[in-house]
Amino acid sequence: MTKRSGALLVLSIGLALGIAIFVLFRTRQESLAPESVPLGQTVKQQLPGPDGKPVTWTITKKEVEREALREMVLPQPEAEQTPSNDSARASLGKALESWKHGDIAAALDEFEAALAVDPDDPEVRTQYGRLLMLMTDYERALPQLERAAQLEPNDAQTWLDLQTLYERSVLLERAGYARKKAESLAPGARIGQDENGFYFLEGNSLFP
Repeated sequence: MTKRSGALLVLSIGLALGIAIFVLFRTRQESLAPESVPLGQTVKQQLPGPDGKPVTWTITKKEVEREALREMVLPQPEAEQTPSNDSARASLGKALESWKHGDIAAALDEFEAALAVDPDDPEVRTQYGRLLMLMTDYERALPQLERAAQLEPNDAQTWLDLQTLYERSVLLERAGYARKKAESLAPGARIGQDENGFYFLEGNSLFP
Protein backbone atom coordinates (compact mmCIF):
# COMPACT_ATOMS: atom_id res chain seq x y z
CA MET A 1 0.00 0.00 0.00
CA THR A 2 1.35 3.37 -0.99
CA LYS A 3 1.51 6.33 1.34
CA ARG A 4 -1.11 8.11 -0.74
CA SER A 5 -3.62 5.27 -0.59
CA GLY A 6 -3.01 4.92 3.13
CA ALA A 7 -3.74 8.60 3.71
CA LEU A 8 -6.94 8.34 1.69
CA LEU A 9 -8.01 5.35 3.79
CA VAL A 10 -7.43 7.21 7.05
CA LEU A 11 -9.30 10.23 5.70
CA SER A 12 -12.27 8.08 4.65
CA ILE A 13 -12.42 6.41 8.05
CA GLY A 14 -12.28 9.80 9.81
CA LEU A 15 -15.04 11.20 7.62
CA ALA A 16 -17.31 8.20 8.23
CA LEU A 17 -16.70 8.46 11.97
CA GLY A 18 -17.56 12.18 11.93
CA ILE A 19 -20.83 11.56 10.09
CA ALA A 20 -21.78 8.83 12.56
CA ILE A 21 -21.13 11.12 15.54
CA PHE A 22 -23.14 13.94 13.95
CA VAL A 23 -26.16 11.67 13.27
CA LEU A 24 -26.02 10.31 16.84
CA PHE A 25 -25.88 13.84 18.28
CA ARG A 26 -28.86 15.04 16.18
CA THR A 27 -30.93 12.01 17.18
CA ARG A 28 -30.22 12.65 20.86
CA GLN A 29 -31.07 16.33 20.58
CA GLU A 30 -34.37 15.61 18.81
CA SER A 31 -35.30 13.09 21.49
CA LEU A 32 -34.82 15.81 24.11
CA ALA A 33 -36.52 18.63 22.19
CA PRO A 34 -39.76 19.90 23.73
CA GLU A 35 -43.02 18.99 22.05
CA SER A 36 -45.68 21.62 21.48
CA VAL A 37 -47.72 22.28 24.63
CA PRO A 38 -51.50 22.59 24.24
CA LEU A 39 -52.84 26.00 25.32
CA GLY A 40 -53.85 26.06 28.96
CA GLN A 41 -52.48 22.58 29.73
CA THR A 42 -49.57 21.57 31.92
CA VAL A 43 -47.22 18.80 30.82
CA LYS A 44 -43.91 17.35 32.00
CA GLN A 45 -41.09 17.21 29.47
CA GLN A 46 -37.42 16.32 29.50
CA LEU A 47 -35.08 19.09 28.38
CA PRO A 48 -31.26 19.26 28.41
CA GLY A 49 -29.87 20.64 31.65
CA PRO A 50 -26.72 22.82 32.00
CA ASP A 51 -24.55 19.70 32.21
CA GLY A 52 -26.16 18.14 29.13
CA LYS A 53 -28.12 15.56 31.13
CA PRO A 54 -31.94 15.49 30.68
CA VAL A 55 -33.93 17.28 33.36
CA THR A 56 -37.72 17.02 33.86
CA TRP A 57 -39.53 20.37 33.56
CA THR A 58 -43.18 21.22 34.20
CA ILE A 59 -44.46 23.54 31.45
CA THR A 60 -47.75 25.42 31.15
CA LYS A 61 -48.59 27.28 27.95
CA LYS A 62 -50.45 30.51 28.72
CA GLU A 63 -49.82 32.63 25.63
CA VAL A 64 -52.89 33.66 23.63
CA GLU A 65 -52.49 35.22 20.20
CA ARG A 66 -54.34 38.50 19.91
CA GLU A 67 -55.95 37.54 16.63
CA ALA A 68 -57.34 34.35 18.14
CA LEU A 69 -58.54 36.32 21.16
CA ARG A 70 -60.26 38.84 18.91
CA GLU A 71 -62.16 36.05 17.16
CA MET A 72 -63.13 34.57 20.52
CA VAL A 73 -64.34 37.85 22.04
CA LEU A 74 -65.98 39.33 18.97
CA PRO A 75 -67.75 36.76 16.79
CA GLN A 76 -69.29 38.07 13.60
CA PRO A 77 -72.71 39.67 14.25
CA GLU A 78 -75.71 38.10 12.62
CA ALA A 79 -76.62 39.55 9.25
CA GLU A 80 -80.26 40.10 10.15
CA GLN A 81 -81.88 40.68 13.52
CA THR A 82 -85.51 39.88 14.17
CA PRO A 83 -87.58 42.64 15.78
CA SER A 84 -87.87 42.45 19.57
CA ASN A 85 -90.80 40.34 20.67
CA ASP A 86 -93.51 42.28 22.53
CA SER A 87 -93.94 39.45 25.01
CA ALA A 88 -90.20 39.42 25.72
CA ARG A 89 -90.21 43.18 26.28
CA ALA A 90 -93.18 42.80 28.62
CA SER A 91 -91.21 40.27 30.67
CA LEU A 92 -88.21 42.59 30.57
CA GLY A 93 -90.34 45.43 31.97
CA LYS A 94 -91.52 43.16 34.80
CA ALA A 95 -87.96 42.06 35.49
CA LEU A 96 -86.73 45.65 35.77
CA GLU A 97 -89.65 46.59 38.01
CA SER A 98 -89.00 43.63 40.31
CA TRP A 99 -85.30 44.50 40.38
CA LYS A 100 -86.11 48.12 41.23
CA HIS A 101 -88.17 47.02 44.22
CA GLY A 102 -85.60 44.52 45.46
CA ASP A 103 -87.40 41.33 44.43
CA ILE A 104 -84.36 39.76 42.81
CA ALA A 105 -85.79 36.23 42.62
CA ALA A 106 -88.78 37.49 40.63
CA ALA A 107 -86.51 39.58 38.41
CA LEU A 108 -84.39 36.54 37.57
CA ASP A 109 -87.50 34.54 36.69
CA GLU A 110 -88.76 37.31 34.40
CA PHE A 111 -85.39 37.60 32.64
CA GLU A 112 -85.46 33.86 31.97
CA ALA A 113 -89.05 34.14 30.71
CA ALA A 114 -88.03 36.94 28.35
CA LEU A 115 -85.13 34.93 26.95
CA ALA A 116 -87.36 31.90 26.46
CA VAL A 117 -89.57 34.02 24.19
CA ASP A 118 -86.80 35.94 22.41
CA PRO A 119 -83.22 34.80 23.07
CA ASP A 120 -81.90 37.44 20.66
CA ASP A 121 -83.14 40.57 22.41
CA PRO A 122 -79.92 42.47 23.22
CA GLU A 123 -81.55 44.64 25.90
CA VAL A 124 -82.71 41.56 27.81
CA ARG A 125 -79.23 40.07 27.58
CA THR A 126 -77.57 43.29 28.72
CA GLN A 127 -79.81 43.96 31.73
CA TYR A 128 -79.73 40.32 32.79
CA GLY A 129 -75.94 40.32 32.58
CA ARG A 130 -75.69 43.47 34.69
CA LEU A 131 -77.88 41.99 37.42
CA LEU A 132 -75.83 38.80 37.45
CA MET A 133 -72.66 40.90 37.73
CA LEU A 134 -74.10 42.74 40.73
CA MET A 135 -74.76 39.30 42.24
CA THR A 136 -71.09 38.43 41.48
CA ASP A 137 -72.30 35.51 39.37
CA TYR A 138 -69.71 36.23 36.69
CA GLU A 139 -69.88 32.80 35.11
CA ARG A 140 -73.56 33.22 34.24
CA ALA A 141 -73.14 36.88 33.30
CA LEU A 142 -70.46 36.13 30.71
CA PRO A 143 -72.65 34.48 28.01
CA GLN A 144 -75.34 37.14 28.48
CA LEU A 145 -73.06 40.11 27.84
CA GLU A 146 -71.00 38.45 25.13
CA ARG A 147 -74.21 37.57 23.29
CA ALA A 148 -75.40 41.16 23.72
CA ALA A 149 -72.17 42.33 22.07
CA GLN A 150 -72.82 39.96 19.18
CA LEU A 151 -76.33 41.31 18.72
CA GLU A 152 -75.38 44.98 19.18
CA PRO A 153 -71.68 45.17 18.21
CA ASN A 154 -71.81 48.96 17.77
CA ASP A 155 -73.13 49.72 21.26
CA ALA A 156 -70.28 51.26 23.27
CA GLN A 157 -71.97 50.72 26.64
CA THR A 158 -72.23 46.99 26.02
CA TRP A 159 -68.45 46.88 25.56
CA LEU A 160 -67.96 48.83 28.78
CA ASP A 161 -70.16 46.28 30.54
CA LEU A 162 -67.86 43.60 29.15
CA GLN A 163 -64.81 45.51 30.37
CA THR A 164 -66.28 45.51 33.88
CA LEU A 165 -67.04 41.80 33.71
CA TYR A 166 -63.68 40.82 32.24
CA GLU A 167 -61.79 42.77 34.91
CA ARG A 168 -63.79 41.09 37.67
CA SER A 169 -63.12 37.72 36.04
CA VAL A 170 -59.38 38.57 35.81
CA LEU A 171 -59.50 38.36 32.00
CA LEU A 172 -57.39 41.47 31.67
CA GLU A 173 -56.42 41.13 28.02
CA ARG A 174 -60.07 40.83 27.04
CA ALA A 175 -60.90 43.79 29.31
CA GLY A 176 -58.36 45.95 27.49
CA TYR A 177 -59.78 44.97 24.12
CA ALA A 178 -63.35 45.75 25.27
CA ARG A 179 -62.28 49.19 26.51
CA LYS A 180 -60.58 50.03 23.20
CA LYS A 181 -63.66 48.87 21.35
CA ALA A 182 -65.91 51.12 23.45
CA GLU A 183 -63.64 54.13 22.95
CA SER A 184 -63.57 53.57 19.19
CA LEU A 185 -67.38 53.47 19.08
CA ALA A 186 -67.79 56.61 21.22
CA PRO A 187 -64.77 58.83 20.45
CA GLY A 188 -64.45 61.75 22.82
CA ALA A 189 -67.14 60.48 25.19
CA ARG A 190 -66.43 60.67 28.90
CA ILE A 191 -66.26 57.29 30.61
CA GLY A 192 -66.83 57.05 34.35
CA GLN A 193 -66.99 54.35 37.00
CA ASP A 194 -69.89 54.19 39.45
CA GLU A 195 -69.94 53.14 43.10
CA ASN A 196 -70.34 49.50 42.07
CA GLY A 197 -67.24 49.64 39.90
CA PHE A 198 -69.18 49.53 36.64
CA TYR A 199 -67.79 51.50 33.70
CA PHE A 200 -70.33 53.69 31.93
CA LEU A 201 -70.69 56.43 29.37
CA GLU A 202 -71.55 59.58 31.29
CA GLY A 203 -75.23 60.32 30.86
CA ASN A 204 -76.20 56.63 30.75
CA SER A 205 -78.27 54.97 33.46
CA LEU A 206 -77.24 51.35 33.99
CA PHE A 207 -79.74 50.19 36.57
CA PRO A 208 -83.51 50.56 37.10
